[in-house]
Amino acid sequence: MQKRSGKLLVLIFLAAFLLRFGLVFVAYHGDLNNNISWGNLAADRGLAGFYEGLDWPYSAPNQPPLTILMFAATSVVWRTVENVSGWLNNNFPIFPSPFVWFWESWGMTLLVKLPSILADLGIGWLIYKYLSKKKKKLALLVTTIWLFNPIIWYNSSIWGQTDSIVNLLGLIGVFALLRKNLYMFTVFFVLALLFKGSLALFAPILIFIALKQRHTVKKWINSVFLAVTTVLLTSVWFHPQADFFFWLQRLYLERIFPGEIGYLTANAFNFWWLVDSGKTLDSVIYLGVPARVWGLVVTLGSIGAIGYWLRKKISDKKIFLSFAILSLVAFLFMTRIHERYLYPFFPYATILLSFIPGIVIPYIIFSVTHLLNLYHLFWVPSFAPLEALYELPWFAQTISIINVFVFFYLLRLFKPTKL
Repeated sequence: MQKRSGKLLVLIFLAAFLLRFGLVFVAYHGDLNNNISWGNLAADRGLAGFYEGLDWPYSAPNQPPLTILMFAATSVVWRTVENVSGWLNNNFPIFPSPFVWFWESWGMTLLVKLPSILADLGIGWLIYKYLSKKKKKLALLVTTIWLFNPIIWYNSSIWGQTDSIVNLLGLIGVFALLRKNLYMFTVFFVLALLFKGSLALFAPILIFIALKQRHTVKKWINSVFLAVTTVLLTSVWFHPQADFFFWLQRLYLERIFPGEIGYLTANAFNFWWLVDSGKTLDSVIYLGVPARVWGLVVTLGSIGAIGYWLRKKISDKKIFLSFAILSLVAFLFMTRIHERYLYPFFPYATILLSFIPGIVIPYIIFSVTHLLNLYHLFWVPSFAPLEALYELPWFAQTISIINVFVFFYLLRLFKPTKL
């Protein structure tokens, strides 16, 4: 029986990989131009002073150092394979010329999407390993739901975004903290922040959980040392100067966290879409307070409320639910939010499918509304009747209303007696 389930697991992961691989060349989103150009320029110009460079073909880099390192690595791999395959083709006629042509045209697209595809599978493996120790009968089913949920493979294989990578790093850190492994948690959560700043909102809750675990002072000192070392090893190459940490702080505060689009919403079907879906800056005043401040107040207030809810008892289920809810709060009520920023909700909500039956319907609804949001402005695959619906203002507004309504419905799960 165990061998059969093991073979089935391998087949499921293989099918999930082949599905994604088959979709890699279906579409080429314009965001890939930035990613590829940043990687090529980092490889050409070097890392030192990279962010201060000029003459960007598309836009100046607004992603953290670890992301740029990954793109630079893909550029180096692409060039290496191109040079080696070209040499083999010139010197050994048996070497297939079609591969050389394929690699020149599509090799970089494959390489820039591949890490996200592998991260999809990595998250699926973490979910399976965690649940197989607690919910063996549901582990395979829940893992399959994750691997074949359209929003997951659409994000990585078709769009080519990197949300799965940062969430993989964050999830490794969360699972490490659940095992009270403070060192492993520190390294992987810092790596997540160095890859993308989107999980920074989880930091106060995670630190609160770590404090409740009562680690020794020595462990905390070592963890700080590990955090600093991790930051230095991944980022100092971009600014090898004495003021490195001040430079890194400015980089995050002035370029990475603010983003490029300062509107109320950056194509996210959320609360602010209902207020004004146009190109209104989030500096606009409501009740005497800028919209951006309102969003931060609601989000920080939610973090405080979650900490209060966790104060007496911390369990795995409560932690997963906290991160799922906090992800929804950030997506729905913060400004400058992109459509992809609902992604962090899904790893934790997927795990909760095996613990909380009441989350099944909200999970399905958010999967559908998120997919509809991802499709907006990307239009892949092209489907004229659906595209026409987005021209009707009420369509996107209805999706936004559904998202807000289902969020408040989920809040009823915050019942300490049941978790």
